[in-house]
Amino acid sequence: MGQAKVRVGVIGAAGFIGSGHLHRLATAVDGAYPTAVYDVKRERLEPHAERYGVKIFDSADELIASEDVDAVLIASWDATHAAFTKQCIEAGKPVFCEKPLATTLEDCQSIVEAEKRAGKPLVQVGFMRRFDPDYRKIKEILRSGELGAPLMAHCISRTPKIASGFTDSMQVTNIAIHEIDVMRWLLDEPIVKGQMIYGRPTGFAEEGLHDPQLALMWSKSGCLIDVECAANSYYGYEIQCEIVCEKGTIRLPDPPAPIVRSRLLCATEVMDDWSERFPKAYQAELQHWIDVIRGLRTEYGPGSEDGYAACAVADAMIRSQATGLPEQVTGCGQ
Repeated sequence: MGQAKVRVGVIGAAGFIGSGHLHRLATAVDGAYPTAVYDVKRERLEPHAERYGVKIFDSADELIASEDVDAVLIASWDATHAAFTKQCIEAGKPVFCEKPLATTLEDCQSIVEAEKRAGKPLVQVGFMRRFDPDYRKIKEILRSGELGAPLMAHCISRTPKIASGFTDSMQVTNIAIHEIDVMRWLLDEPIVKGQMIYGRPTGFAEEGLHDPQLALMWSKSGCLIDVECAANSYYGYEIQCEIVCEKGTIRLPDPPAPIVRSRLLCATEVMDDWSERFPKAYQAELQHWIDVIRGLRTEYGPGSEDGYAACAVADAMIRSQATGLPEQVTGCGQ
């Protein structure tokens, strides 16, 4: 495709994530030119069509097949990801799929196989924490070896309020999935075992939902990882990560914010959602995707095999919710 602008179609453009990606593609990503949108809530697309000059399609199938679309971004609900991604591969079009790549290991495997048949990488998965400057700095320090081998990792992922219909398994596929991928990436080795455990639920959770939960994971070399997954933390959105190594520790900084001192109080604001915490990461991952399509980069972002590996770990952890025991990760790609 050379240096030409990439005409992008966005599936799921009416949602919070999809509309955010559409805005970035239209205003901030160099070399991107959004031309098409689709969403089951068509009426919510009219303002986007007027603002960005994109065409509204009646189906995802038509958008993917359109001659006015060079590449596709998928931000629809999780259960649709696999089918749309495979359609893009079959059409020979690069596809950016928000996490998770698919909701079953079988669907992830079929995507990996379809991409192999295509003969070239076409898939990037939306594991945006790999593009966050702070996580990238942690990886640099780990790679240098200056602190010795990583021994443990302590992580927190808290969301103030989750939408109705959230389930126990979604604690893995929608929350812990980010730590699953970023830990594989930071440690540069597979996760081989996982477990989800829980105790008393918060009164803010819907009936039947166990929230918060604690995810435990073991890497191939034995590094133990724990992740607090809270979908109804009430007070705000918070991400933390600390890697304990042989000679020291590495910790994500708290996002910079003014510290206010007033009578008998010293406080700082807490963020409300993930879009406030990771704006640079979302920008960088889309820019990377477009640069690869345009031939300006040769290093691909997280691909279908990364999506498959994360799904394999998630599958083991969901099994552990039923058994109450640590479960081995199965499947290739680990």
